[in-house]
Order: sequence, then C-alpha cells, then structure tokens
Amino acid sequence: MTLTIRLLFALAVSPLAVAAPQLRPPSAAPATGARVSAPVDPGSELTVTLLTMGVGEQVWEQFGHNAIWLHVARPSSAGGSFDAVYHWGLFDSSQPYFIPRFLKGRMLYSMGGFALDGTLEEYRARDRSVVAQELDLTNRQKIALRDFIRWNDTPQHREYYYDYYRDNCSTRVRDALDRALGGIIKATFASRMTSQTYRSHTLRLTQVGPWLATGIDIGLGRRGDRKLSAWDEMFLPAKLHDYIRELRVADGNGGTRPLVRSERQLLPSVTHAEPTEPPSWTPIFLTIGLVVGALFAFAGVRAGRGSAPARYAAAVLYSLWSFAAGFLGLLLFLLWAVTNHVFAHQNENLLLLHPLWLVLAVLGPMTAVRGRLARTTRWMTLGIAALAVVALLLHVVGLSRQANLEIIALTLPPILAIAWAMHRGTARSRVASVR
Repeated sequence: MTLTIRLLFALAVSPLAVAAPQLRPPSAAPATGARVSAPVDPGSELTVTLLTMGVGEQVWEQFGHNAIWLHVARPSSAGGSFDAVYHWGLFDSSQPYFIPRFLKGRMLYSMGGFALDGTLEEYRARDRSVVAQELDLTNRQKIALRDFIRWNDTPQHREYYYDYYRDNCSTRVRDALDRALGGIIKATFASRMTSQTYRSHTLRLTQVGPWLATGIDIGLGRRGDRKLSAWDEMFLPAKLHDYIRELRVADGNGGTRPLVRSERQLLPSVTHAEPTEPPSWTPIFLTIGLVVGALFAFAGVRAGRGSAPARYAAAVLYSLWSFAAGFLGLLLFLLWAVTNHVFAHQNENLLLLHPLWLVLAVLGPMTAVRGRLARTTRWMTLGIAALAVVALLLHVVGLSRQANLEIIALTLPPILAIAWAMHRGTARSRVASVR
C-alpha cells in the first residue's frame, strides 16, 4: 500500500515519479520465492492472526502494512503443518500497460501467501515492528476466511484495481475479516465518526519528508478533507489493529467476548515510531510566503527604476515562479480532467496554481525586460491575483471544502507581489511613453 500512495501523490507534483514504479516495497517480494497454498484443515486446527507491520524509514514504508497469517502447527488430516502470511500488496511492473495504468490511476495489484520466517526476516532487516493479534474466531468463521483466501488466491481472482484510500492492502484485509465475521466490523464502526480526514492522516505519516508532504498537500482535492468514520480509517494498518483490538463479538451464550484472543510483538522497532499528530505548517508557510513576496516586490521596485540588470533579475525571478506554478497547475488540471485519481479532483489549489502561469512565464520577461505586451501582462497578473484572492475568500465566507490554508499562506503573498510589481512597472512604462 505504502509505495503506491507515495508514487501516486508524487506523480501530482514531480516529473520524476514515472521512474518510481521500478521500486518494490519489502512486503511485495516473496520471502521464499514460491507462493503458498491455503490449507484444507478443519477450523479447529487452524489459527488466524492479524499481522500489523509498523512504519519504516523509506517513503514507501511510512504507512505501515498488514497481513493475515494462517497457521496449522501440527500434522492434520491434510498432512503436515502449514504456515503462510497473506497480503494484498503485490504488483508487477512488467505487466502490460503498467505505466499507462499507473498514470491513469488504474493500478493492478494482487494478493499472495508467503512464508512467515522470510517475511519476518525482511522486516527485521529494516527495523520495522510486527505485532500479531490472534483472533478468536469460531471454526466456521475460520473455514469461511480460509476458503475465501483460497478463492481470492486463484489466478482469475488475485488482481484488483488499487485505490490508495478506499481499496488498498489494508482495506482488503479488513474486508476479508469482516466477511468471515458476518459484517460485524462494518456494522460496529461505519457509523462511528472521527475528527480525522484522509489528508490529516496522510500528512501525519509523511511529515518526516516535508517536500513530499507538501506535494501531497497540494495534490489532494476536496475529497481528501471528508471526515472519516472508524471504518474508513482502517485504510491504515495501525487503525485496523486498534479497532480490532477493541471489537467484541457474540460468544454464543448471550454475551460477548473480545475478538482478539491474544496479542504479542513478534518484532520490535528501535528507531521508528509512528507520528501521532499531523503537522501544523501554516505559520511556517506564511513566513516563507511573506519572505518570497517581499523579495519579488523588492525586485519589482528595482526593475521599475530602469536599470537593465534589475529588470533582468526580476524577469528571471518571475519566470522561475511562473514556470513552477504553471507546471504544477498543469499537473493538477490533468489529474482532475483525465485520470481516475479521484482524490486529486475538485482541487481548490487550481485557483492558486494553474496553466495560466505558463503563459505569464513567457509574457513576464518580455514585459519586464523590453516593455512589450505590457497591457496584456498587466491584466493577466491582475486576473491571476484575483483568482488567488478568491481561494482565500472561499474560506472567509465558509464556502471552501478543502483544508488548504497553508498552501494559500505559501502562495498568496508571492502572487500578490508579482501582480503589484507588474502593474507598477507597466504603469510607469505608460507614463514614460506618454512623456
């Protein structure tokens, strides 16, 4: 799950993301080189355990992982013991049309079962924790889960279209358990609302990499700010672990019992701890925005005094900003217009970053250096500034449905500074030409 979250959001903000599918998270590689088939033992001889893997150092490890461990410890009627860890985080970068599907947001993932020992070795090598929760299922529920996994692990059923929030490797584990339990997980947690959103959880877990987290923040649209139910939160392995721990099920005698029979830590982590709160970056972003805006305004004042070096310096600064803002805006537009990355749709950051900046990247230097197309440039910068102000006003009047105040704080001061400098410069040019 974690690799694709990193890739899909990095795609929205980085031209280098196309090369990233060559990477594979440790959990996506078979530990022994061969798949393991699910057992056919009676339920009484089978233990079912939810494995939750903690966060790691690499970007694709920052969301954790999980799996279902099926275990038969002693020889049975089927013969021999059985030990396999099943997870839904596999993909094959050599599959036909992999890159087009990735860009379109139609990534094919699959599931498989692998040996426990090799899986633990991979996580031990990366200093990632592994927690095991043995589930107190009835024999019938164990058999139902085992049979579903056997069905799911057939060639015609292994693959699925991956959605990094709504249909990922953690939600697949959740749904498999819920199916075996007769829907009690969803019935218990779907109506329990939380204060968290997809954005807040994503920024919380990626904040150790500020550049990536900022790119994700820019790329997420309105859907990323919907309040989540506890059921929705289980797209995160750690949340599924927590909610399963508190779940109680019928004991058959009119009472209830905990679903988790026992919990133990198979592997500790010495260096990696999951962040507990999302970052609060608005003051920092506002400071950066004000500094950049002041720099742009100063460059505009110097350019307005008529010296050629000052005009060239202003032209370079404005062009760099305009190109970066325009390129990001083009990516945001394409993500909304032509892809299935639905959480990048309806993005209010398009009021701040949009393809019009690419036009200004050409017009700005021509106006700053040679005074050409001054009227067109002036009106374009004023229009761009007006759109940015609208982004802020949507919050003021309560019409915004997106938590992007930190992005507004970062971009609005430079935008207003460029508009002011361009308007001031072209106005001076008009006065000079009249004289």
